[in-house]
Amino acid sequence: MMFQKQKKQGTEKRNRFLITVNVVGSAGPLRFVVKEDDPVAGVIESALKAYARGGRIPVLGSDVKNFMLYCANGTSEDLSPQEAIGSRGARNFVLCKKQL
Repeated sequence: MMFQKQKKQGTEKRNRFLITVNVVGSAGPLRFVVKEDDPVAGVIESALKAYARGGRIPVLGSDVKNFMLYCANGTSEDLSPQEAIGSRGARNFVLCKKQL
């Protein structure tokens, strides 16, 4: 006899996936796991923290508002900070600093 696990009410499993973020001017990509409904601003923040923890050069700073995230598939439109990271189905991204 097989028993099925019962889900607790109010908890649902959100899909997670591995993304690659290439930082303009950096030697190599960052890779980390995100949830599909994580906002782009949160992903940028995570990327900046991982970049700083790795001691990478050039030093970028930590203000999310100074950065843009693009899908690496060649579109020229940056992602909205409130948009869910999984909304475009992309797994490869490019992070660059805004020109002031």
